[in-house]
Amino acid sequence: MAKTVAPLTDTQIKKAKPKEKDYKLFDGGGLYLLVTKAGGKHWKLKYRFGGKEKLLSLGSYPAVSLKEAREARERNRTLIAHGSDPNAKKKEEKDDDIGGVTFKEVALHRLETIRDDISESHYKRTLRGFVNDTFPYIGDKDINSITPKDIIALLNKMMERGVRNATEKVYQQASKTFKYAVARGIADRNPCADIEISEIVGSTSKEHYPTIVDDMGIRTLLQNIKDYGGDPSVINALLWLAYTAVRPSNARLALWEDIDFVNRQWIIPAKKMKTKDEFIVPLSDYHLELLEDFKIYSSNSPYIFPSSKSNTTPLSDGALLGAIRRMGYTTKEFTPHGFRAMFSTIAHEKSGFAYDVVETQLAHSVGNSVSQAYNRSKYLDERRKLMEWWSSYLNDLQS
Repeated sequence: MAKTVAPLTDTQIKKAKPKEKDYKLFDGGGLYLLVTKAGGKHWKLKYRFGGKEKLLSLGSYPAVSLKEAREARERNRTLIAHGSDPNAKKKEEKDDDIGGVTFKEVALHRLETIRDDISESHYKRTLRGFVNDTFPYIGDKDINSITPKDIIALLNKMMERGVRNATEKVYQQASKTFKYAVARGIADRNPCADIEISEIVGSTSKEHYPTIVDDMGIRTLLQNIKDYGGDPSVINALLWLAYTAVRPSNARLALWEDIDFVNRQWIIPAKKMKTKDEFIVPLSDYHLELLEDFKIYSSNSPYIFPSSKSNTTPLSDGALLGAIRRMGYTTKEFTPHGFRAMFSTIAHEKSGFAYDVVETQLAHSVGNSVSQAYNRSKYLDERRKLMEWWSSYLNDLQS
């Protein structure tokens, strides 16, 4: 007797959290949701054709809703019943059929095509911008009917909320969507090309993250972190940022499986890096001591810095920023990203290590594409010494 599968619910899907390994949530009829350890939720359809078991990707949640996934399941089961292989059909239509000509359909299709080339956080951030700010205004419009006035209207609505950076990002993603459509003969032109975004959001000058670079200020900051009475994961994550100078998102999403204790390295996967390249952080003796302490508080979580709400989810960005604010530092004095600026300033001025070594440790691009790949390998020994120097520098300030 076949096993009965209880259908999924939207609430069940929304509450599904990443675990140490990928896992599946079944809806029946071969349809299931693959929840990855990185936090992605991908619809899959398992079916048999020609005596072989096959798998078809149906897109990612929430871009593809539960209802839409079920509709896709039924369409593909009909294809199979009529002797067509869904994967073969999908391959034939890949370059020609994007499932419609509305802006929303084009935007979601483009986002899925680049899914493997961007980080999960970038994907979610872009999708959130579409769902919250773009689709309500132009999502259901025929992509060829959208005018510059339509784009300007939605951008002005966002600026009324004072979300300048988000407005720029929505404009950029909308423009990329139109360019994608034009390149495939779906749209005639890109209406964003007629818009000078600075006329809407105002001109900008590059702002540097506020930081602290004097010895007394750094000593006080580190002591404030250690004395902070909040979540131990927050304290540990802030200390890790101070001693590694990585981006806050890399610290928050750090997994124990990414730590190579034998070779004393933290290997950050490419999908989590802004540069889209795997990055190696050499670990000093003190880094390893910190990690041993962190193990006490991680409660067998796959994350080094788990959320206090669930050890299967990482800390939120707001948790780190909130802690800094509660310590008394304003937005103009310090932010979690400020540890990178602190390291950069002091290492360039005091460490004696070459410019390229320091910049490579910050995961900044150095030289041309060939030398960048070369430097990433070449400077590993130098960067290990640099991180030993930085750990000693911070520890000496507190002694």
